[in-house]
Parts: sequence; C-alpha cells; structure tokens
Amino acid sequence: MDTNSIFGIMDFLILGAGLYIFYSWYLLQYKGEIKEGVLVPQGYAKRCKDLDGFRSFIGPKVLALGIVSLLSGGICLYSDYVKSVSSYIYLGVTALFFIVLIWFITQTKKAQKLYFYS
Repeated sequence: MDTNSIFGIMDFLILGAGLYIFYSWYLLQYKGEIKEGVLVPQGYAKRCKDLDGFRSFIGPKVLALGIVSLLSGGICLYSDYVKSVSSYIYLGVTALFFIVLIWFITQTKKAQKLYFYS
C-alpha cells in the first residue's frame, strides 16, 4: 500500500462514520432512541433521566459532526481518487473534522453529567 491508499481508507472510514452518525441522529430525533457507543457508553441509555433535554442538547451537535464528517470524507475522497484539490483544502477539512470531533467528545461528556444518573 502506498500513502494515497492509506489516506483513501481513512477517508472512507470518515465518510462511513458520517453516515452512521446521521443514523444515530435520526434514531435520537425521530424515534427517541439513544445509540450506545456513539452518543453514550454501553449500558448508559437506560440511565437517562431527561430524554427530551438530552435530545435538544446533543441533537444539533450530532448533526454538526455528521455534516462535517461527510464533508471531510467526501472532499478527501474526491481529492484522492478523482482530481487533486489544494493541499490547504485537504488539510483544512481534515483539521476541521478533528476539531469538531474533539468538541463533540467534550459535549457528550458534559451531556452525560447533566442528563444521566451516575
């Protein structure tokens, strides 16, 4: 494997994660189900003390992570396999993905403290 195929695999994973995050958002918003492993650790969904509050707090953040994941994965895959984009754009969307991912992790930790029993 050369370097491009390794980045291509990572970009496919980011794109797939974005789709899965959208699925988690859909379950939370429309079915009221908390997807364990994405939004909270395993076994936490039954400990929720305010589902509506959790939904309104974390829902937009899940949607933002999904959009950024799809954007980042899509642009980077386009750059890897179709036509090369500027390295600044490639690195910029990758950096944006990781910044939003870190922000999302901190927000889910905050939500666990606010909306779940210990």
